[in-house]
Amino acid sequence: MEQNLPLEKEIADFFAKFPPFPDNVKEILVKIAPYLCMLGVLFGGIALLAVVGIGVGASALGVTAYGSMGVYWISMGILAVMVLLEGLAISPLMKRQKKGWNNLYYVFLLSLVNGVVGFLGVGGMVSNIISLALSFVIGGWILFQTRDKYV
Repeated sequence: MEQNLPLEKEIADFFAKFPPFPDNVKEILVKIAPYLCMLGVLFGGIALLAVVGIGVGASALGVTAYGSMGVYWISMGILAVMVLLEGLAISPLMKRQKKGWNNLYYVFLLSLVNGVVGFLGVGGMVSNIISLALSFVIGGWILFQTRDKYV
């Protein structure tokens, strides 16, 4: 018996109540998943490279005066791990291996953690809550709909 990942059973039980996708939609999602990961790695890598230049200048612009510079760097650290996990997921996703799905699951969890970290930064609390809720519902629903396609 395969061991569940952290919180996987609880989250799977939540999404089991959602309407299932048709099998052909699941197949399309599974086929494009590696390519979406490639885009995520590309754009995430570009964002991380930009952070090296912009991040240093942001402290000079007074972002630290509002107490959000630490949150900024924590979010960028989480983004770096997410980009790494997406990159590691590409090959297993192409082979439809469960390892690829597991990596995407960890990216999903990290994106939720990053959303919670966003509450600590500067910005609207309501927009952060809406963004976090939508990320959880849409991302989790798609992720758990395709879980059975990976072995």
